Amino acid sequence: MALKVDGRECSRTSLLSLLCALTVLVLGLALQISHGFFQPKALVAVTVCIVLCAIGLVLPRVTLLLPFGREAVLRRAFYVLLAAYFLGGIVFLRVRHLPIDVLILEDDSVHSLLHGVDPYGKDITHQDIYSPEQGFYGPGLEVNGRLKVGFPYPPLTLLWIFPGYLLGDVRYSFLLAVALTALMMFHSEPDANGFLSALLFLFVPDTLFVLTYGWTEPLMVMTLATTLFAAKRAPVWLPVALGLFLASKQYSILAVPFIPFLLPKCSWQAFVLLLARAGAVAAAITLPFLFWDPRGFWWSLVGFRLVTPLRLDALSFSALLGRHGFPAIPQWFVCFAVVAGMAFALKWAPKTPSGLAVSLGLISLIFFVLNIQAFCNYYFFCAGTLCLGLSATAYDLPERFFTISELPLPPVQDPEMETSPGRRNPSLNSQRGSGQILSSSSLRK
Repeated sequence: MALKVDGRECSRTSLLSLLCALTVLVLGLALQISHGFFQPKALVAVTVCIVLCAIGLVLPRVTLLLPFGREAVLRRAFYVLLAAYFLGGIVFLRVRHLPIDVLILEDDSVHSLLHGVDPYGKDITHQDIYSPEQGFYGPGLEVNGRLKVGFPYPPLTLLWIFPGYLLGDVRYSFLLAVALTALMMFHSEPDANGFLSALLFLFVPDTLFVLTYGWTEPLMVMTLATTLFAAKRAPVWLPVALGLFLASKQYSILAVPFIPFLLPKCSWQAFVLLLARAGAVAAAITLPFLFWDPRGFWWSLVGFRLVTPLRLDALSFSALLGRHGFPAIPQWFVCFAVVAGMAFALKWAPKTPSGLAVSLGLISLIFFVLNIQAFCNYYFFCAGTLCLGLSATAYDLPERFFTISELPLPPVQDPEMETSPGRRNPSLNSQRGSGQILSSSSLRK
C-alpha cells in the first residue's frame, strides 16, 4: 500500500535504501567487469561496496516520502515484466548450456536419489571435466577422471532442484526461485521502492549468468526473502522460513547473530525459542540424509570444503596475494574480520528485518573478499541480501520524517499498517511531530 499525503500517493524510502541501491549497482558493475573472476578493478569495486554498506548502517534513520504514481499501474507493469522475464529465462536456459561441474553434480545427485542411491554416499563419484593441472580440487580427489565427492550442497537444494530435473533442466528450479524472490521483494512494499529492489535483483547482479551455471545461491536468496516476508507479514511462519534459510547452504550460519532483528521485541528467551524452532525445521530436512551415511554426508558438505585449494581466479584479496607469490590470508584473520564486522553491525544496524539483510550483506562481502574462493554466485548472494534490505527498509522506524510536497503534511493514511499482522512500525501519524517537512518551494531555495 502506498502512503497518501494530501490525497496523493507517495512512496517511502530511506537513506539506508538509497545506499543499498547504490551498493547493488556498484557490485553489479564489479560482476559485469569480470563475471566474478579476478580483476583488480572489480576487486576495488567490491571493497567500495563494503564501505558503502558500513556507511548505510550508521546513517540516521530517516524516512523520505517521494511523489509516486498510481500503484495499480506499477503493479500491472511489474507482473508483465516478471512474466516476460520468467518466460524469456526458460528460452534462454534451453539454448544456453555451458560445461560446469555444478550441473553435473546436481544432475547426478537427483538421478541417484531417484534410483534409491544415497547422493551423499562415501562411494559416490562424478565425472571430472577439468584437468588436475587446473587445481580446482584438493589433492587426491581426482582419480581416473572421476571426482570423489557426493552432493556438496545441503539436502534442501537437492529437493528444490528435483522438479526442474523432472522437467528436463535443474536450472528451471533456480529460475523459479529468482522469480519468487522478486515477487516477494515487490510485495514487501508494492510501490517504487519494491519495484526498484525487484528490478535491481532481476538484472543487475549478473543474474542470468548465475542461472546459466546452475549455482545454488538463488535458493538462498529466496529462503531469506521468505524469512523477511514472514517476519513482516506472517510471524507465525517465521520459524519455518528461517529454518529453510538455515538449511539452504553452509554459510547461512553467518546470519545467526542477527536473528533477533526479526523479532518485534527481542529477549534471550524469544531468540533461543525462535532459533530452536528454526533448527528443528532445518534438522527435519537434513537429518534423514545424515543418518543414511554420516561419514559420506560429512565429507560431502564439510570435509570436501576444508581441503579446497586457493583459486587464483577468485575475486578476493587472497587470490591477489597468491598471484604475487604470497600465501593466502589465514583463516584466523578471516574469522577475526567477520567477527569484527558482526560487532559493528550489531551496534549500528537497525534492529529490523532490513537491518538483518544489510548486515548479512556486509558480513558476506567481508567473508568472501578475504577468502580463498569468491566467485559470481557468492557475490550474487550479497547483492540479493542488499536488494532485500532495500525492499524492507520502508518498514523501519524512522527517527525523522521528510516529505516532498507542496502542502504541509496532513495525517498519513496507511491502511496496510493498521491491518497487517506482525508489522513493527506504529502509525506514522505519531511520528509527524518529530519530523521535518520539506516543500517543493523550500527545495527550490
